[in-house]
Amino acid sequence: MTRKAKTVSVINWKGGVGKTTLTYHLAVGLQHLSRDQLEPLAYKNMPPKVLLVDADAQCNLCISCLTAEQFEHMIYRDKAGTLKDLIKHFLENERPPVDVHDYILPSCVRSGNDEVYTNIDLLPSHPDLIYTDMNIAVYSRPNFRKQLLGSDLYKFQLLDNILNTVKHEYDFIFIDCPPNLNYVTQNALYASDCYLIPTIPDKLSSYGILSIIHKVNDLNQMFRSAVKGYTDTKLVGIVLNQIREYGNKPKDTQAYIINILKSMFHTEIFENYLTYGDGIPKASAFGYPVFALARSHPNSEKQSQCVKNITFEFVTYSHHLRFA
Repeated sequence: MTRKAKTVSVINWKGGVGKTTLTYHLAVGLQHLSRDQLEPLAYKNMPPKVLLVDADAQCNLCISCLTAEQFEHMIYRDKAGTLKDLIKHFLENERPPVDVHDYILPSCVRSGNDEVYTNIDLLPSHPDLIYTDMNIAVYSRPNFRKQLLGSDLYKFQLLDNILNTVKHEYDFIFIDCPPNLNYVTQNALYASDCYLIPTIPDKLSSYGILSIIHKVNDLNQMFRSAVKGYTDTKLVGIVLNQIREYGNKPKDTQAYIINILKSMFHTEIFENYLTYGDGIPKASAFGYPVFALARSHPNSEKQSQCVKNITFEFVTYSHHLRFA
């Protein structure tokens, strides 16, 4: 069956708000949704096929999938290809002679007991990706003929061109973006159908959400005016993370911030949220998603259910968004 992946950027200018946690666990959460939940939404591949793209030089998504030791061995000793290398190839050549499949790590998320999620693949990052923005900025293709946005339009299309070679093989592509709006993030937004904003409900973490939305709207307008057939990258919603509960409800201090956010963003705030607790950190220490400990650790069980609720809300709402 021919697939056409729904591509999703997970973004926030702030660090430590749960971008990687959300990206990673959405991919895993899709593997745990039931057929009854997915079939009415026309997801006939059970479970959905997912590609994770680590676009952050901090490489936290790679470490979540592979562990730090395996990841460092892979890039420094095995010299495995990464997103950094792909961007370089596509930057220097309009049609580079490379196969994107050679850079994708198949079935790399462990589910526990030496088993893996066979439907989740990873396009890894590299710490040197931090220099890629500078390389994109200073690079200029010789004899480049396109004039839209000057001669630099291709600098925003690199990731889109990379993903278009494999998009038909997946149902979802999740991009874990860096905490900035440099070229790599703008590439991710150009390539995406929609985006998610994770945040913690405190004053400093939630500050700037409006700025993100306005900037994405500005980019949509710029790309739309430059590229015939470009479709806007739409906001799916804002996902709250690290919610401390009392009586199965957010504690008063966080509830106050949540109410302010809901008054500002209305329906954009997800009804479901990820609770605070040691379930995810404990699972992460073993190199697993939170589901691996759900049967043996009470907080992992609760956070696993939170992930499933957020994932189902995401697929339900994103299914009804119009991307054309």
